[in-house]
Amino acid sequence: MRKLGLKDAFALARIIKAADLRDEIAAFGLEVRELQKAEKPANVEEIGIKFLITVAAAISDEKIEKQFYKLYADVKGVEADEIGMYDISTIRADITELVEINDLKSFFNSLSALMSKQ
Repeated sequence: MRKLGLKDAFALARIIKAADLRDEIAAFGLEVRELQKAEKPANVEEIGIKFLITVAAAISDEKIEKQFYKLYADVKGVEADEIGMYDISTIRADITELVEINDLKSFFNSLSALMSKQ
């Protein structure tokens, strides 16, 4: 697994646009932000599961699925056709590693703080 770069952000943006996920992603971000404002502990697992189900449904289109496999494989350093055979435990471990390597929690906290100032 490697750190994410600018090309990954653009690849993800293309997937989000093709899958028409912009509104869903914004809604999840607002849900997390509102929980933070209310100083309620966010049920990250529950929000994550809802988000993954939404994303999975949206990327079920074959073209978008292939774009997702290509991005995932590039970040992981494997061939795209391997990704489709991964089991859930492998995917979960990869997501955990990706979050840790890229300090995504800090990134999203910073992004949320910036959004709340607008």
